[in-house]
Amino acid sequence: MSSNLLKLRPRFEPAVGGVFLVLWLVGEAGRGYGGSGLFVLIAIAAAMAISRVLPVVALAVVASVTLLQVVGLILPPVSTMWPVNLGVLFVAFVVAHEAPKRVAYAALILGVPLSACAGYLLGTRLNRWTGRGADANEIMSFITTSLITLGLYAGAWAIGFALRASLRELRALRLLRTTTEQLDSVEVELMLAHERDRIARDVHDVLAHSLAVVIAQADGARFASVAKPQLTDAAFHAISDAARAALIDVRTLIEGLREEPGDTPQPGLADLDLLFVQLGATGMTVDARHFGDAKAMTPAQELAVYRIVQESLTNSLRHSGGKPSARLSFDWRGPGLALTVTSRGDVGGPQSTGGGHGIRGMKDRARLAGGWLTAGASEEPESEFVVTLFLPTGVERAVEPAQSGAGA
Repeated sequence: MSSNLLKLRPRFEPAVGGVFLVLWLVGEAGRGYGGSGLFVLIAIAAAMAISRVLPVVALAVVASVTLLQVVGLILPPVSTMWPVNLGVLFVAFVVAHEAPKRVAYAALILGVPLSACAGYLLGTRLNRWTGRGADANEIMSFITTSLITLGLYAGAWAIGFALRASLRELRALRLLRTTTEQLDSVEVELMLAHERDRIARDVHDVLAHSLAVVIAQADGARFASVAKPQLTDAAFHAISDAARAALIDVRTLIEGLREEPGDTPQPGLADLDLLFVQLGATGMTVDARHFGDAKAMTPAQELAVYRIVQESLTNSLRHSGGKPSARLSFDWRGPGLALTVTSRGDVGGPQSTGGGHGIRGMKDRARLAGGWLTAGASEEPESEFVVTLFLPTGVERAVEPAQSGAGA
């Protein structure tokens, strides 16, 4: 319905002007006021019709008609047709409501000379029309008529201008409401995107590690089945344990989506030893050293450390060739945990995980936990890949280093 009204809005002023003209023509039919009286009626009706699209022209028309009546070139107001000039009030209303502000203010100023002209044209004639005769005080009649006309003109202009301000405020409120709704929608989309990214990182970390262990054990069992058949049984046990752990982790993630956050326990620093044992069963050498006394960390920080270590060692297992090895350094002597994971293997191995949810996911985890992470090949002659993590353990937040490392 509102859209239909908006479509009809441009036709309002022409319709009012047309109705105004037709009603006066019907009402004054047969009185024979001549061509000048008809000219005044048509001119004012036309000014009303174009007052929205051509406000300056409409004001010029009503001013010109009034001036021609004052100088006597056209018929002045008569006893039955003088209300035709009240069409000027409609022009003042529309111009104040629709026209640019400078035109609207010019229309208000124009009301002063128009009211004075109306006082001149109607003052003495009102005395005769009302039976007071020519002896009445023409100056008082002029002043009274001018003030009444000016009051009517200013009132019509003020109503139009007030309606203009009200509509502008309504548009601003509508725009504000629309913008707020759009921002709320964007916020929901961002939250969903963040949640999807978190789930993707968790699934990647769990499955990438577990499948790497399974692949390493399966390859070891396949090669050892001929030379050392007794080792295959242990390898199959390790494969079974890794697959079962992966299944449990994935089920835990899925259950976590159905429950409130925090209902499902997450791995932390205490689970790193089990991770090292699991990787050691694949033939990987893991050397972890601690410097200083461990400090308390939040559950989110412990989870970030666990996942970053898991991802780093999984990369080493997948890309380091036949003898995977990694050195871990946990340094607690500063304002937080400084962790370094150095893995030795073929050049171009771990670097290849820079896309997807590998190193990028580790950096995101570090940033969300309040720290920073760098990853890239070392400058040593040996083919080594170094991951460096820092997480503050106090209230202060870490500042990212100028060099963010390779493999972002």
